[in-house]
Amino acid sequence: MMTYDVLLFQRNQKYIARVRQWPEVMVEGDTEAGVLAQVEADLQDLLNHVRIVQVDVDIDPQTHPWAQWAGIFEEDEDWDAFQADIASYRQAIDNAEMTT
Repeated sequence: MMTYDVLLFQRNQKYIARVRQWPEVMVEGDTEAGVLAQVEADLQDLLNHVRIVQVDVDIDPQTHPWAQWAGIFEEDEDWDAFQADIASYRQAIDNAEMTT
């Protein structure tokens, strides 16, 4: 037996139920009990006809959208001072929160 989270809400005089882990399983109906029973049946039907597999995907790190900015501050002579200022600011915030 597996337990699934179901989002259950009411909209326009109808109950709507959607299985969180399987968003394609969604039911709309007049009663809460009715939509929950239908969700259970639809989910059971789905799981009897599918299987979960894992797929490995090679990702070239150079294609990451942020890769072009990696290391841009490597030669910046102010980088260490900047990092020290951030650490000092964070410490000041932490100290202020501890006194309130």
